[in-house]
Amino acid sequence: MIEIDQLSFDYRTFSKEPGLKGAGKTTLTKLLTGIIQPTSGSVKVAGLIPGSHQKKLLRQIGVMFGQKSQLSWNLPAVDTLNMLAAIYQLKPDRYQARLRELCDLLDIVEIVKTPVRKLSLGQRMRCELACSLIHEPSYLFLDEPTIGLDLLTQEKIYNFLKTENRLHQTTIILTSHNVRDIEALAQRLLILSKGELIFNDSLNKLPLQIDHADSYCLKYWINDQADVREEIIHDPQQLFVKMEKFQPEQIISLSKSGISIEEVILKIYQREKQ
Repeated sequence: MIEIDQLSFDYRTFSKEPGLKGAGKTTLTKLLTGIIQPTSGSVKVAGLIPGSHQKKLLRQIGVMFGQKSQLSWNLPAVDTLNMLAAIYQLKPDRYQARLRELCDLLDIVEIVKTPVRKLSLGQRMRCELACSLIHEPSYLFLDEPTIGLDLLTQEKIYNFLKTENRLHQTTIILTSHNVRDIEALAQRLLILSKGELIFNDSLNKLPLQIDHADSYCLKYWINDQADVREEIIHDPQQLFVKMEKFQPEQIISLSKSGISIEEVILKIYQREKQ
């Protein structure tokens, strides 16, 4: 269980006045995992205070930041996984079983043996997930886990996280600006704006149809590159079906546009406060 009471954190710099600016999603993740300690209020994860760095808590949490890596650039990911097994003092048979499970589910059996510098962003992110979960934590904190990833890789990560949750009842706390992350994974949604919680409820209470929030513009050649066609597609699954009908050289470009779910909710609640 995660307990939060009047939690706040103030940033102090030489370039601005004290106070938390922005939504505060990454800051909240850092507070929940004990990376930083609150200015006021309290937080507990599994009945323990994150800032105390108790070994009991550290064994129960896994963390992955989409823009920061725990992998060594010149070494294969399996070396980092072996190191983490030693840090967490995992029993060899338990570690090997968990490693096989994660490699199979994430489709990284061969990838983990390749130096990280030679991997694509999507491959690295799947290895990062394996590192965050190798010790079988009860809580997994993900900060922008799909940032910069293509649609197919995002789908692989969604499927993996749902499987991990189903098999091990892992509680997954995810922060994201990506509407697809929310649609694919979230059972309960919290929206932060300027450090304040403005929405906390189930997805079906959200005053927005998030499955219609994004659109994809697909341009492609037909008739032996004699004609260029353009289609606007709203459903990612329809997009995948459409793209499977083409050869790679037929696809000219694929772009995504949409609305920020945070901006929409903020405007709705701002009207209520006026």
